[in-house]
Amino acid sequence: MKKKEFLEKLRKKLNILEDGEVDDIILEYEGYIDERIDNGASEEEAVESFGDIDELADELLRAYKINVKKDKDPIGDFSKKVIQTINQLVDDFSEKSSKEILRFIVEIFIILFIIGICHIPVGMLVNLGKDIFYILSSPLNRIFFSIWKFILEFAYFILSILVFIRIFEKRYLKKEQVLKSNEVIDEKAVVQKKKNTREKPVQNVVTPVKEEKSKLASIGEFIVKICVIFLKFVAICILFGISCYLIGMTFVVGICVYFLIRGVTYFGLYLVMVALFLFGIIFFSILFNFVVDKKNNGKKLFISIMVSILFLGLGCLFASLEVAQTEFINGVPSDLKLEVLTEELTMTEDTIFIGNIANYVVDNSLETVKVTYEYYPVGTQMSTNVSKVDNFVYLNWDIERIYLKDEILNHIINDLKEKKVYNYYIEPIITITANEENIDVIKKNRQKYYENHTNYSACEFVRTYTVEMVRDTHDELQKVVVLSEYLEDDLGSVKLSSSLVSSLEPGKTYEFTFRTYQSYIDTDIENVFDENEVVRITETDKTGVSQRQDSSCSIFY
Repeated sequence: MKKKEFLEKLRKKLNILEDGEVDDIILEYEGYIDERIDNGASEEEAVESFGDIDELADELLRAYKINVKKDKDPIGDFSKKVIQTINQLVDDFSEKSSKEILRFIVEIFIILFIIGICHIPVGMLVNLGKDIFYILSSPLNRIFFSIWKFILEFAYFILSILVFIRIFEKRYLKKEQVLKSNEVIDEKAVVQKKKNTREKPVQNVVTPVKEEKSKLASIGEFIVKICVIFLKFVAICILFGISCYLIGMTFVVGICVYFLIRGVTYFGLYLVMVALFLFGIIFFSILFNFVVDKKNNGKKLFISIMVSILFLGLGCLFASLEVAQTEFINGVPSDLKLEVLTEELTMTEDTIFIGNIANYVVDNSLETVKVTYEYYPVGTQMSTNVSKVDNFVYLNWDIERIYLKDEILNHIINDLKEKKVYNYYIEPIITITANEENIDVIKKNRQKYYENHTNYSACEFVRTYTVEMVRDTHDELQKVVVLSEYLEDDLGSVKLSSSLVSSLEPGKTYEFTFRTYQSYIDTDIENVFDENEVVRITETDKTGVSQRQDSSCSIFY
């Protein structure tokens, strides 16, 4: 900053004083700058010796017993503090020996290690939440556990930063604190002198005694500015994502309002959705103000965060009670009629059918092959798309239109009123009807084809799990089983028929044989059970590495 620009800015910041007093102050500081220039300093270096112009103006006004109340600028204050800290550390380290610097590095690592050790109880609380929330059924157990984990990890992260900064300031920035204390004492002495002598305080208020910034400090200031620019770029990218999130949450909140009007009383889930929407608005506001250099209202921000946390906490509490009263059914309502599409095909000895065939029906009166697509019209309208390339017949299908029928919507709302949730699915069930000879050829060709490929269809595979818990549900025909997998931290909560799990005992390990038609093999526990059919369960004595899951199918259809 040049001398002229500095004096003009200083004059504007002192404009609440009388014109004569301002003129005297400006004249005095102009003399200070000229004196330093005569001693060999440049204009910029002479101006920089006074430090921050805002702090200088505040000190001058305080000497006249004028306290200027400023709007807080957290980002600007943080940047200034970082620059001041870098300057001080550069000055301190320039006076330290190699041994002292090494000790400083070791102490920092020890502090970080202790903070890392303090994460152990946080991890224990996270695991406790996992044990509690995974009593619920999927996917709500994962939703509540993710929220619980985020809150704990975020709180630990913030507290770790605050503790580290506090220790760092106490341990390594003592000189800065002593210097500030001395400045306060000097300022009080100047004010007292003004009272006694009734002279203008300018002559002894502030003198340019600060040392010139070192080149390393200037580099540190430049690095901080570059980091701020980079952070603003990252913030802009995040703002785009949050904008999409808010658009989606607006739609979700609208659905919640609609369901509430229709009499669906999941108040806890509604509160959770509102809280997540408010958190999105808060984060968007903070990042937007940071990008445009606009000051945040700390009081309003704090109140908004507290209200959002209150809504989230109450929502999770009520939602857990509501979910515990809800029956989750892995299937579609029995009164929902299937839509049927049929294709009739011819085949040869080398024809290979590619697709997810669910069933085979023997009809020896047929010379051709009849392919039947059955699907539940939950918001879709389908068409068959069977294509033949060489000896391959691809059993494809297309979704022509996606919509939600009033009949289906009313069915879903009535089910929710009765605290029932069905596992609606869209993909059709493909059935092959042919004579016995053709079915044998189809199976033989598919077995030969799929056993040499990585994309499996219509096959059996095995997974090994340890049973952690078995509990009853509202439906006597179903039980909830909590499973764990070797070398995996997450638990899985699944619903199985009571007859299938009647012999399962907690603490024992079992092999679960699945039949798949959707190729969902390499996925987590709950998705494996949701997307595939459990054929049989057998106890195993496998331990350790031998429990690792096989990624391939064993039997093909």
